[in-house]
Amino acid sequence: MVSLHNINSIAKYERKTLFRSWFFRIFSILSLVVLFFMNLGMVTEVGDAVWIFRAVPSTIPYFNLLILNVAQAIIAVFLASDFLKRDKKLDTTEVIYMRSMTNGEYVIGKTMGNIQVFMILNFAVLLMGLIFNFVAPDTHIPWLSYLLYLVLISIPTLVFIMGLSFLLMSLIRNQAVTFVIILGYIGITLFLVKASYYYVFDYMAFNIPMLKSEVVGFGNLDLILGHRGIYFCLGTGFIFLTIFLLKRLPQSEGTTWASRITALSSSLRPLRVLRHTSKVTPRFFRPATWGA
Repeated sequence: MVSLHNINSIAKYERKTLFRSWFFRIFSILSLVVLFFMNLGMVTEVGDAVWIFRAVPSTIPYFNLLILNVAQAIIAVFLASDFLKRDKKLDTTEVIYMRSMTNGEYVIGKTMGNIQVFMILNFAVLLMGLIFNFVAPDTHIPWLSYLLYLVLISIPTLVFIMGLSFLLMSLIRNQAVTFVIILGYIGITLFLVKASYYYVFDYMAFNIPMLKSEVVGFGNLDLILGHRGIYFCLGTGFIFLTIFLLKRLPQSEGTTWASRITALSSSLRPLRVLRHTSKVTPRFFRPATWGA
């Protein structure tokens, strides 16, 4: 049986380790400073206020999380793939490996710790956007949009990129090579593929039209949920596959088989979503109609 106490203990240890990392601290401070001045210039009268931030208030949380998501998707690669190397180099796993816990508890705890740290940064960015939303003249606060964009943009991206980093580190066991592969993949999807192939490879949701209208809502909510669900399921599958590949004696045979089954089902689920989407909504294959 999975112990929530063990998972929480590992997550707490991972949070403390990441919060002490100057790499994460500098990244967080720079992200907040850059977004602060961008909001100051585009939302308030201090700068050249952009009309869409007032006409469609959901643009404020959407813009902030979209910019942060691109940066944290890259930084998460360094922090997520670092845990195996850091643990081996500093012998920080000795105190954990000797404990009575399964591989699933260890990997899930590490994942939760990483995601919680980034969620704190996301909440800080949303809070800053909310403050600018308050002071912006002639606009109201779209409370639901702040939650929806967090769920649709940040969480699937973090789960996918962390799962992919964990998996590649478990297979390659070389942090430098893992960096090159994942950063190359990010660069290709961000600068070359972009909106091609009907947004399928846009795991950061950078090019997908996701602006929420206060009158009609999202133009293609079912397609957005399907797309973001694909990467959330893939990330979940990669995480559970990492549990199976972890170089540590498994304490529970049941957990090992459960990780195999979950990894397989989570990895196959996106294929079923794509097939179902292509049959039910042909608009998915016409990028120009998204958001119409």
